[in-house]
Amino acid sequence: MRLDHRAESDSSPDLLIELPDGRSVVVEAKTASLVTADSAPGQLRRWSDSVVSGTAPVVVAGRITAGGRDKLNQAGWSWLDLRGHLRLVGPGLFVDVDIPALSKPGPVREGVVGQVGIELATLLLLDPATGLGVREAAAELGRAASSVSEAFAALRTAGLVAANRAPAVPELFWELAEHWKPVSVDVASVPKPGGGRENSVLSLGFDDVESTVGWALTDTVAVARYGAPVSVRADHPPDFYVPDQGVLRRATRLLGTVEAPSARAASLRVAPTPLACARRVDGAAWAGESWPLANPLFVALDLARDPGRGREILDMWTPAEPWHRVW
Repeated sequence: MRLDHRAESDSSPDLLIELPDGRSVVVEAKTASLVTADSAPGQLRRWSDSVVSGTAPVVVAGRITAGGRDKLNQAGWSWLDLRGHLRLVGPGLFVDVDIPALSKPGPVREGVVGQVGIELATLLLLDPATGLGVREAAAELGRAASSVSEAFAALRTAGLVAANRAPAVPELFWELAEHWKPVSVDVASVPKPGGGRENSVLSLGFDDVESTVGWALTDTVAVARYGAPVSVRADHPPDFYVPDQGVLRRATRLLGTVEAPSARAASLRVAPTPLACARRVDGAAWAGESWPLANPLFVALDLARDPGRGREILDMWTPAEPWHRVW
C-alpha cells in the first residue's frame, strides 16, 4: 500500500492511497477540534455538503469521544483521533489501529472545569461573535482574573476556544450541556404578576426585565414563545429559573410542594450560573408573554438535557436575531 499526499486545491484529494491490487482510495479530510456524540450529527451534515462523490471522508480531530467515534462509524466515516487512534475504511481497505499520539499531551485540567469554567463557557456562548479577554470576562463574572485565565487555558487545551478566545461552536455548547445540572423543585402553585408583597419576597423582577435580576421562563413553554415548531398545551406546567437558593427556599415555603411530578403547577430551578437570571429577555411585545424569558442559550441547555423530545426540538429550532444558534 502506498500513500500519496496531494497539495490542497479545489481539484486534488487530500490523500491518495494506492492498494497492492492496483485500486486506489481517494481520501478527503475534514478537521475539528472536538467530536462528541452530540456534536457529530450536525458536523456530519455540514461536512457532507462539500464531500466529493467517490471519495472516502475522514475526520481529523484533536479529540473524538467514544460516543463521537460510534456516530462516525455508523455514518461510514473514517476518523483520526490525534490522541492516538486511526480508523480508515474504504473499498478494499480497513485499518483500525492505535498509533503514536500526534497531539501534544495537555495539562490534566481541560474542557469545562469547575464553577468558573461553567460560567465562562456560558458567557462565551451568549455572544459567540465576540472574543472576550480575560479581564473583561473576569469583570463580567465577578471572578478573579487568575481563575478566569485558568478556565480559558482548560478550554483552549480541549480545543473549545480559538486563539482569539472565540468559542468553538457547537462543540462548546455540548460540552457545557454535560455539566448543566440545575437544582430543581416542583411546586403546587404559581405566583401571578401584580401579586404585591409576595412577589417582592420572591424576587420575581417584572420591572425593567432586561437590566435586572429575577425569574426567567425556560424549557418547553419558553421555546414555544420563541417561535420554535413545537406545540404546547395551554395548561403545560411552566419551568422557571429563580435567582438563587434563598429565593428557591422562600418560594418552596410560599407556593407549596407536590409529591408527584404530574401534580406540579410549575418547576423552579437554580441554574449553575447566575447569568440565567441576569440575562433575561422581555417578550411581552412580540410573544405575548407576561413572564420574562430566559435567554435562548439557557432554554437550549434545558432542552439538551432531554435526549428524546428536547434534542428533536433543538434540531428544528434556530432563534431569530439577535440571538445565536450555538447547538
